[in-house]
Amino acid sequence: MARSDERRAALQARIEGLHGVPFERVLSEIDYLRDTGDSVIAGGSLAYELGNHLSDLDLVVCGPTTVDSTGVPLEHFIGSLRVDVWKLAQSLIEESFDRAEAALAGTGPLVGAFGDVDHEDELKLMHRMAFGIVLDGDGLKPRPGRDYRTVASRLVVREYAERMRYSALLAQLALRADRPLAAVINARLAVEEALNATVTDRKLPFTGDKWLSERLANQASDLAATYSPFRQLPENPARDALQFVEAALVACTEMWGIDLSIVALAQAARWRNTDLQVLGIGDDRLLVSARAGALWNLDESEADTWQRLVLTGAGESDSLFGLGEGDPDALTLCLHLHENGLLGLGWTHGVQTEDLNATRSVKT
Repeated sequence: MARSDERRAALQARIEGLHGVPFERVLSEIDYLRDTGDSVIAGGSLAYELGNHLSDLDLVVCGPTTVDSTGVPLEHFIGSLRVDVWKLAQSLIEESFDRAEAALAGTGPLVGAFGDVDHEDELKLMHRMAFGIVLDGDGLKPRPGRDYRTVASRLVVREYAERMRYSALLAQLALRADRPLAAVINARLAVEEALNATVTDRKLPFTGDKWLSERLANQASDLAATYSPFRQLPENPARDALQFVEAALVACTEMWGIDLSIVALAQAARWRNTDLQVLGIGDDRLLVSARAGALWNLDESEADTWQRLVLTGAGESDSLFGLGEGDPDALTLCLHLHENGLLGLGWTHGVQTEDLNATRSVKT
């Protein structure tokens, strides 16, 4: 955790400039949450020299003897400034880093082990601990042998590298299914995810996706040119999708050195069927999902396509089957089901940190 007086003074000046709220008032308002020995740490966009007058000030009250921890932030409004405060014992913070290190040590995908968008708040919390500004108190000393910054950064890098891989695959599958708009949307996502991973790899704190453009403009300006061709989607996706997707794959590969060709990715990815079944009722063929609590009427062609997939194992609960990239009808059906949350996409292994080839020598 940074204890730089300069960073603290800069944050204080920014809060006063945006909201006219003295720092002493902020600390006074949340003092009731502090136990003996607790520190106050600021993180989030405002602490990282990002954000604007609409941004919240994120604070963590924490210490080795903190009681009454809560993972839900307590909202405070001080004039026009919203302050979100997490109160956490150091033991809970260390447990998050324990889970992160265990996930990083494994070879499986992070999704389901630690990562994915549902865990983004925990990712941000870890970066508040690693990169935050100590406003009051002594701060937290990590467990011996643990480097908060290294663990927090490696976790986000790998998480976003896996997201990049996923988006790159969907972009190419959408091209083959003649879905140009879906193709370009996923291609741009892949580039943004690759950039988020690259920025974090430079030991800049994680802020989520919304501040990417500001970060590239102010803190990683050499990457702005990489993002420029993808800031806007093509005006005519039907005409330009192939070129846009190919350029996105090149940009991602140059940043991270991963083979993102559909041939390579198809070896590691499979559609995952959790509970979809086709039931015949009279002349109708109904696709049923008890999990989603819904059913859909399939036409004859769709029913025949699904039946072909059933023969490869799709009819079994939680089964995996091939991407069907060589079968346009199967691919179109699977993409449609996936976009509606009815068919998952599973990976045989995660992206390993040691296999990532980012240019780590570049300094911010």
